[in-house]
Amino acid sequence: MRWVVAAAALWLGFCSVMGAADATRQPAGQCAVRKDKVGECYKVRGRLRAYAGYPRCRIWPVGSTRLLGVADPSALPSNVACGEGFEVYADFLVCPLTEARTSGIQLVCVGAASNIRASEVKADGAR
Repeated sequence: MRWVVAAAALWLGFCSVMGAADATRQPAGQCAVRKDKVGECYKVRGRLRAYAGYPRCRIWPVGSTRLLGVADPSALPSNVACGEGFEVYADFLVCPLTEARTSGIQLVCVGAASNIRASEVKADGAR
């Protein structure tokens, strides 16, 4: 299992170097053309991780108590992944799909990711 996580981290690191300039452009893929955006896209440094429940993939903006829910994990940029056993820290370009609230999860789509660092997460949540 460790080698799978290590291979995924190496692949993600390689892809982040190849696509680092993409995060400064407008959101790529499906996120750019979504009609249900409720605000402007913005950049956030955060941790992408799989959780139980909906939405399964969530971004925790570093330094906050908020969670951003990834509305469609299959539409994540090709240089990041969301799954069990690892977490990804990156600068994400996100577009809000629901209004921000003081409590609860705000749904977003992810247009790009740069400065990516992946690490293994043990079953008990420790790194």
